[in-house]
Parts: sequence; structure tokens; C-alpha cells
Amino acid sequence: MITLDRRNFLVSTAGLAFAAALPRSAFSETNDTLKIAIAAETGDLDLLQNVSTLSTYTIVFDALIHYGQNGALEPGLATKWTVADDQLSIAFDLREGVTFSDGTPFDSAAAEWNLKRWLGVSDFSWIGISDAFDSIVTDGPNKLTVKLKRPVPAALLELTIVRPVRFLSPKAVDKDGKQTAPIGTGPWIVEKYDSSGTTLIRNDKYWGEKPLFSRMELKVVPDELARANGLRSGDLDVIGGDWVATLSPRRARALESDGMKVVAEPGTATMLLGYSPKSKIIADKAVRDAVYASVDRAAIAKVLFEGFADPAADLFPANVPSSGKRHDVPVRDVAAAKKILADGGWVDSGGAWTKAGSPLTIDFLVSEESLPGSRRIAEMIQGQLSEVGFQVQVSSVDNATMHERRPAFNYDLALFTTYGAPYDPHGTLGNAFVSTADSGPDGKIYVSDALDGVVKAALEASGAERDLKMQALYDWLHDNTAICPLVVSQRLWAHNPRAENFSLPATDYDLPFKAITLKA
Repeated sequence: MITLDRRNFLVSTAGLAFAAALPRSAFSETNDTLKIAIAAETGDLDLLQNVSTLSTYTIVFDALIHYGQNGALEPGLATKWTVADDQLSIAFDLREGVTFSDGTPFDSAAAEWNLKRWLGVSDFSWIGISDAFDSIVTDGPNKLTVKLKRPVPAALLELTIVRPVRFLSPKAVDKDGKQTAPIGTGPWIVEKYDSSGTTLIRNDKYWGEKPLFSRMELKVVPDELARANGLRSGDLDVIGGDWVATLSPRRARALESDGMKVVAEPGTATMLLGYSPKSKIIADKAVRDAVYASVDRAAIAKVLFEGFADPAADLFPANVPSSGKRHDVPVRDVAAAKKILADGGWVDSGGAWTKAGSPLTIDFLVSEESLPGSRRIAEMIQGQLSEVGFQVQVSSVDNATMHERRPAFNYDLALFTTYGAPYDPHGTLGNAFVSTADSGPDGKIYVSDALDGVVKAALEASGAERDLKMQALYDWLHDNTAICPLVVSQRLWAHNPRAENFSLPATDYDLPFKAITLKA
């Protein structure tokens, strides 16, 4: 499963003194090549192995259904889908006349072969439709039905995720079924890849809208400043994207001043404070309520995110499907926070609160390695809480320690981010709020016996009942102050003026290329 700590939402700009430059000779000079920076090599794009970066799969491999803006389900290799009334089967009409880039036809036999590589396989039981898989029935070359043992309300959304749901040429495997080459039906074909980058050529037989240029170079540039300098010099055309090559807000402002084009659009992942369910002090709801009232979300968005974030009061932003009704973003209120504590039995002794002899002391766990920029945020929140009378210790730890302490709830407060599109809402809810789910080093945002039942009811609901159950879940989280949403960071990209008609794809797991034209 994806891990939250790989999401780099904010990168320190402390490395300005270590200005780096990209060798111009490393890049193509052609005007028919779009050059995009990636932070890490793409790998071999094996659909069944979690070893490649996630940002390149979607331009090489198609899914049955594609994730559109605001979670709209769009036809991919399926032109139509019908969920049975009992939700125990989904019938697909497959797109006709499609071939893989090696010439192999895409039909119901190829689709069935692909689906059976992961449906019902234990390694992919974290995907609901895989865990509930029963059988596949084909009816001619272009019709296929997936039968399930139980309803999976999020099944169609699950079919839009990055991997393993996409389709590989049946000829691109060895005798043991292991993928040997990234051969898909998508708009781009991998020409070569190594540790320095990946080169792709346009798939001129692609069934959809074809790219307006013939080549794309994905250049591995781990350092953010080097990426920015590459954009300024023209060695790169596009940088940014949380899952491609993170662009920090401060760097984006600097690029704007240098004449580069910065594109910022509403994000789909929420940053929030998680309250440890094993913390005795956090178990006091008055403490959670006081923290909630003490935090200045607008200041965090303006100062730390340079305005490239939106203050939040809900678990998911409105552009995530089934995200529920909106709550007003609270305005920081120190007096209200102090009154909450006093009403909760805490005694103010000259600016230091105590209750039954215990001080109001909180351990705030952060890791720059897990979440770059998190220490600055923690320190701002520390200052805001201190004005109320909290004694906050910011514990800055390395990645390994974070991976030990977070799953063990060995903290009072910790920063989390939701998974974002196309994995939410079911991804975050099913992993970060269910006590029995294996969320690995990500840990849990909040769990309780009472919440388990509320989450289960919401995730299993369908039809008209689904929105009601989902709202009941969001109301539970809000009424019990189980979470403290902070901000939704905006999706940040920058491009050289050479790249015209730039627009962002639906998620940051997708690379931008559609409609882009390149000036000479």
C-alpha cells in the first residue's frame, strides 16, 4: 500500500548555498521533446511489484476506468460498465479496435488474463474488489463480467488507481508470468530507462487523443534547486507534482519572479493533526477541543505554504468523492481554548495548566525525513499552543524512529496526510481509521472500538444509504474531535514558457502532457 511519509509537501529552502546546475549536454535539444523532471528513476514499471515510482504508469498503461476531475469516472479500456442491482457483478463493454504497443489485440481474453493476475490474489487483498473476487465471465471478444462474493461499493473507484489494475500485453511476461517489459495500450511507449531517466515515444496507434509532440524525456533530478535551475535555463520544461518531483511553495514564488509559469490548483490531500488514542492526556476531550481551537490554520497556509494551501476543517476537501458536508474553518480563539480547558477541570496556575496534579504537557512527534517541512509546522503550532498554556515538546526523529513510534501510538500529537485522489475516500478511511487494518509505518490517524463500527458501516453502504453513512462517519469524527484538519496543500507545478497550453491532469499520480505544445 502507498505510504504517507513518501508525500513531500514542503521542502526546506535551506540549501540555497548549495546551488546546483544541470549539464545542458544531458538534455535533448529537439523542439518535439517535452522534458519533465522526476525525483527518482521510474524503474521497470512492473504492475505487480511495488518497486517503481507511481507517476509514470498512467501514461503507459490504461485502466478500464479513468479518474477524471473531481473523481468523475471516465471511460478507459471499458466504454461502459453496469453494476448489478445486488452489486455482486460488474459488466464491462470493452473498447474495440485497441492494441497493445507490441501489436497484441486488447480483447476480453487479454482483459481476463490481466485481471486474474491480481483479483483474488492475497498480495492485493487491500483492494476491496480483489478481496471480494469470485470469478470472471466473458461473452465474446468485447464483453466481460467480474463476479463478486460480496458488494464492494468503492469497486469502480478502485479500478482507477495506479497499479495493479492496468493492462499489460500478455506477451510481455516470461514463462513464470513475470513482467519482462512495460507494454501497455497507453499514449506513450517506453523506449529506454536507466538511473538517469526514462525516454518515451508517442504511441501513434493510441486509441485516444494523441500527444502533440513525439517524445518525452523524464530526467532524474533529485535536488529541488537543480530542478528549478533546469527550468530557468530551459534544460527542463516542467517540474512539480507531489508524486513526481515536489515543488515547494517558496521555490514556486521564486520561479514566478523569474518569469516561469506556476500552476496551482486545489489539492486532494489534507494535512491534519492526529491525536494518539493511547495518550492519557489526549484522551481528555477538553484537551482535544482546546488544541482544535488554538491552531491558526490561516496563518499556516499563508506563512508556511506561501498561500499555496487552503485552511481545512474537514477530513477530505470537497473535490474528493463522498467527502460530506463542509464545516466552517475555525478561527483561532485563545480565550475560547482557555475556557474549554477550565470547563474541563484544568486549573490555570499562572499560565501553566494542571489537572489532578498532572501538567498540560504534550509530546509532538515529527520527522523531516518522513515529511519534509513538518518541523516548521510543528514549531508554529507549538507557539500557538504555548500562548494558551500548553507545554509542547517537539520530538524531531529520523524516519526509522517515526516508523516505530507512529504505529505504536507513541506520541500525543503527530502530523498525517490523507492519501488523496484517486485513493480517497476509501483508502484513508479503510487504513487510517480501522483498528484491525494493517497500515504499516503510516500508523493510524485515530482508532477506537466505537469508530470501527461507524467506518465499517460507511464503507459497506451503497446507493442512497452511502452518503448518509459517510456523513455519519464525518459527523462522528467532528463531534468527538477525533481529528484536527489543518490545510489542504495545493497542487504545485511550474513550466517554462516554451511549454504552452499547460494543464494539470486529474491527479498528481499522472504526468501532464495533454494539449501541451512546444515552442521552437
